[in-house]
Amino acid sequence: MKTLTLFLITLLSLPAWSQAQGDQQARLAEIKRHIESLQQELNQVRDQRDQLLKDLEENEKSISGLHHRIDQIKRELRTRSDKLRELQREQLQLQETRRSMQRRVEQEIAAAYRLGRQEQIKLLLNQQDPQNIARQLRYHDYFLQERTRIIDTYLQTLAALKTVASDIERAQATLGAKRTQLQERQRRLHSAQQNRKRTLDKLVARLADGNGELKQLQGDRARLQKLIDEVGRAIASLVGPGEQKPFARQRGRMRWPVAGRRTNAFGGRRTNGITWKGVTIRAAEGEPVRAIHRGRVVFSDYLRGQGMLVILDHGNGYMSLYAHNRSLTRSLGEWVESGDTIARVGNSGGNSHSALYFEIRHLGKTLDPASWCRS
Repeated sequence: MKTLTLFLITLLSLPAWSQAQGDQQARLAEIKRHIESLQQELNQVRDQRDQLLKDLEENEKSISGLHHRIDQIKRELRTRSDKLRELQREQLQLQETRRSMQRRVEQEIAAAYRLGRQEQIKLLLNQQDPQNIARQLRYHDYFLQERTRIIDTYLQTLAALKTVASDIERAQATLGAKRTQLQERQRRLHSAQQNRKRTLDKLVARLADGNGELKQLQGDRARLQKLIDEVGRAIASLVGPGEQKPFARQRGRMRWPVAGRRTNAFGGRRTNGITWKGVTIRAAEGEPVRAIHRGRVVFSDYLRGQGMLVILDHGNGYMSLYAHNRSLTRSLGEWVESGDTIARVGNSGGNSHSALYFEIRHLGKTLDPASWCRS
């Protein structure tokens, strides 16, 4: 661990202002690789309980991925359904245009038939005044041009109808394939959720005595603290945003990351002498989790005990943590604005109900979120 820390500090020790954007991306990629290495170290399997936790992690990561893909497919279905409806409206308009044009074409054909093929000659023979002859010829040319335009428009309408009909057929086929994909993902999700339940039942039985639960809570806290310490050191010299309201000045003004009932108070006793370092907010599964302030994603992955976890760095040593999510929508290195969706509420990390666990930290020390987010 010390070697990893020293390597990260050395890696990021150059002055931030001298680093080009390419260097920033390369350093973020290096940080990601070492965080993954740290995760492997933190999630080592030492006994049967650790193996159950490892199984739970695999189940929950699979569930998170399936939820993410299901959400994507649903968005695609909505977009494609809207496109299909638009095509169908266009088809109806074209059909109405075709009927109207068809009547006009029939009228023009009937008029042409009545006049016969020698229309201009008949007009000349029926007129004696030269001025009337010239005027009638101009009218006749106009009517011929208009007739040609009407027929061309009619043919174009028929061609457009044919194209739209093909587009509708392809759109319907694609929608059918997407619905099949959705059903398959939902079936796999149900299977993964059943596996999670079985693993969680075994874990609960394993932790039936209070001592086992205490050890797990202590282990979860230690892992989170170690991760935050390492991430804090790693990002210390990354280039920050050019313009941003300082996090400290937003105290008491920021919105909570999700609407819901807070089930504990910061600093309250949890169990076996453990106290709460953050707050848990009950919310419906799938509800969007929003960033409380502008920041950079410095962790977006699974951490044992925290489930699907997002950590944002807000500069000047301030961080916010969002745990137990169903799925994550942002990746390491991304900048997010206040109010942006960064995750979806879930129950990962072994929770029995959907809720968001939320912390605010400064230089690694936990702060009461109720003092920072407005009621």
